[in-house]
Amino acid sequence: MTTSAVRWRASIALTVGGDGPVSSIVESDHGSEGSAREWVERKLPRTRFPAWIPAARRSDGVELFGRVARGRVLTDQLLPTWEPEAAPVWHADRAGDQVQWRRCAAGES
Repeated sequence: MTTSAVRWRASIALTVGGDGPVSSIVESDHGSEGSAREWVERKLPRTRFPAWIPAARRSDGVELFGRVARGRVLTDQLLPTWEPEAAPVWHADRAGDQVQWRRCAAGES
């Protein structure tokens, strides 16, 4: 198995309801945790809901949030695949123009 060096994947994601499915809207890989968190802090406050989510549905528990996870990219497959580590992740919530961070167990959002 061929893998990349350790990377930190920053993502802006969308969830429907607290326990609903999570979909990444945009992702960016970084060489350091600090760089990945800075990317989320720049992007998350300006991120808008996708056009396919009507404004009337946005109050029904649809949430945009950021996340930073540590892992590696597996490069020995046809398409490179992200392999997250079983380490805690950073979860970012929007608070106006600010981002509030909290640590979560791997697999939590």
